[in-house]
Amino acid sequence: MKKTLLAAALLAGFATAGVAQAETSVTLYGILDTGYGYQNFKDSHGATDFRARSSGLRSGFVNGNRWGLKGAEDLGNGLRAIFQLENGFNIGTGSLDGGNMFNRQAFVGLSSDNWGSLTLGRQYSAGVDTFTGEEGNGLGDFDKVFGAVGLSTGTRVNNSFKYTTPSFSGFKAVLLYGTGSGATSGVPAGSTTVVRNGDVDLGDRGARASAGLSYTNGPLGIGAAYDRQSVYGQNPAGSNVDAMSSWNVNGAYDFEVVKLSLMFGQDRNGKIGWNGDANGYDGTSGLPIPAGAGAGLTSYGLGAGYQDFKSNNWAVGLSAPVGPGKLYAFYNGSHSNLNDADKWGDAAGNINAYQLQYQYFLSKRTKLYVYGSYMQDVGYVKDLRGTEAGVGINHKF
Repeated sequence: MKKTLLAAALLAGFATAGVAQAETSVTLYGILDTGYGYQNFKDSHGATDFRARSSGLRSGFVNGNRWGLKGAEDLGNGLRAIFQLENGFNIGTGSLDGGNMFNRQAFVGLSSDNWGSLTLGRQYSAGVDTFTGEEGNGLGDFDKVFGAVGLSTGTRVNNSFKYTTPSFSGFKAVLLYGTGSGATSGVPAGSTTVVRNGDVDLGDRGARASAGLSYTNGPLGIGAAYDRQSVYGQNPAGSNVDAMSSWNVNGAYDFEVVKLSLMFGQDRNGKIGWNGDANGYDGTSGLPIPAGAGAGLTSYGLGAGYQDFKSNNWAVGLSAPVGPGKLYAFYNGSHSNLNDADKWGDAAGNINAYQLQYQYFLSKRTKLYVYGSYMQDVGYVKDLRGTEAGVGINHKF
């Protein structure tokens, strides 16, 4: 009798352990992307010609290299505890991207079938979750002309709270608030105290608000997002900028033989999380930024005289299945008021970028790719032209 009871207890224990194991999941995943790439930047505007070239092994063209862990625990009644930790790295050197262990994503929260999800940590802004189309890479990436959108490092927000609704007949909303550094005293290196409406701000708070809405129904997708980034304590003395803002609307429709992606948006007082600053490209140290532009147009304010910066941005993408792969074509453009006399004047231009890309699928997880891109007036610098080309391999696990 005692042996029977013991056996029953052991079986019950194993059954309970099996249920607990089934209710909790942790997934290891990643992307490895590398190949050979060539870039050339040339500017003949001015007294002397400028040229910068780079070539060699390139890390993360189609997708940034990463590995991550994500998991969920079933808490019952449709409620789950969720988390994600995602690391970015350079496959050529093995070094961390950005110097942080989990620079791509790091958050934990709760998810409900009925109420949506609430997560806390470092996570994507609404522009990523509400983008419904396809975008290029390198010089052809949408974030080379748009602020606060695209799948780049500029769209991740530290110290943020994010709420995502469940899907209601194809509609989904996203709300995010990032508290910034939370500093209340001290001044960042190279900055000064800034007076706003009689109040002296001593800290680099950098609060971020982001909201978006999307709708998907079969081949149709439509999205919109708005971001506001506080620049208290971040911009140089003399600037009256309180915050930068960015908005966009996008749409996509899959005709099966071809998929069309469209986007339009505007930036004000700066470009949030922008990756298109001319000084930010590989191998371009010493680019001829116009005199009086200081460090150039950066993602954290434009300094004195630039508080009325404006830009209109647009993008068109086409993709079509060709043979065992897919062919992509992209055009991105941006016009700004940097050519005003109180800004860069005649030294400013309007960005136009073009890209062709072909991806050849060896399997569902492995593909080869080849690409070529051309950009006029890189980073709004007049007559600064950029070209790039390369081949690579991309593997997902």
